[in-house]
Amino acid sequence: MDKNIEIRKCLYSGEEFLPKRNNQVFASKNNRIKYHNRINNKLRNDLKSTNNQLILNYKICKELIGFNKTRLIHKEFLKGKGFDFKFFTSLADNSKKTGYTYSIYEFSIEKIDDINYLISKQ
Repeated sequence: MDKNIEIRKCLYSGEEFLPKRNNQVFASKNNRIKYHNRINNKLRNDLKSTNNQLILNYKICKELIGFNKTRLIHKEFLKGKGFDFKFFTSLADNSKKTGYTYSIYEFSIEKIDDINYLISKQ
């Protein structure tokens, strides 16, 4: 082992340690795991409300379309189910028809007129 290895501070706990490898930044395996879990848990918490609404919108689409390929649904019925039109996974320009087609995973939602939406399974 090289005698010139300097003592380092752990990224997670701040404790000083003597590294066994030249790229080691954590004092232990557990500190490395806790550090990355903390970062990922923060990210999951930041995205929680968005993901929950996306999941709810997906479940509503799945329930309403059933075994059909498409279904025409009234806007107020969707809102009553808890559908939020601000949450979707992708947006496609559909200016030849109605403007935009919103997607929630494999479902597309197209505005037919002011009160009706067409839900399709892609």
